[in-house]
Amino acid sequence: MRSAVATVARERIDLLLNQAEEVLPKSRELSKRYVGLARKISKRTKVRIPREKKHYLCKKCGQPLLLGKNARIRLRSPNSRIIISCLACGAIRRYPYRKRV
Repeated sequence: MRSAVATVARERIDLLLNQAEEVLPKSRELSKRYVGLARKISKRTKVRIPREKKHYLCKKCGQPLLLGKNARIRLRSPNSRIIISCLACGAIRRYPYRKRV
């Protein structure tokens, strides 16, 4: 039963996040609502939002971050960090990365 709930939750989270990205240019409020619903499903069912998607969600304002539209990405090589800035609210997220040799 638990695995069935988890698979349905993953599908719905993925669907909501994809719709949030599509709707963002037309309606920011609807896009925020979709992200909020995806987070609520994630918490209720204890299913994690995939890392690839989670990196591009603003924690502060709840918008999906589309690079070049409402987000800026920078690479800082001295300290090996990816910096993603939300242009709507100004929130900054930093993620480490390793250089390939």
